Amino acid sequence: MVDMLGILHTVIRSNNKRGFTLVEIIVALFIMSVGVVFATMVIGTMQVTRDSAFENVAFHIAENKLNELRAGGYAALPANGSFSDSQLTSLPQSLASTTITTLNAKTKQVATGVSWLGADGQTRVVSLTTLIVESGGL
Repeated sequence: MVDMLGILHTVIRSNNKRGFTLVEIIVALFIMSVGVVFATMVIGTMQVTRDSAFENVAFHIAENKLNELRAGGYAALPANGSFSDSQLTSLPQSLASTTITTLNAKTKQVATGVSWLGADGQTRVVSLTTLIVESGGL
């Protein structure tokens, strides 16, 4: 006589060995979720680091130009306009400019600005301003 209970038990046990249990699926989804969150954080950190490095380069470009204009003195100040710098090529879609405003007969306000396209597609700007006076004071 055929042992039906044994056959049924064998069939059930072999069916249980196929596929994944609910616990295994939940654990796998949790591990994948942690991986996705970690990858997102790494990408975000890389973008912040890159934007910070670009801002540092832009600051140095603007600072160097401002120091150059300050060293040239009041009489040698150029007209408003853009200027070039070898470091501008390291910034995506960058532009550097100088704006000079006469405040009075002996004082000019000089502003240098550097703009570039940030990782998020927004234009970023670093601007530095100083006063340069004709010899003899304000």
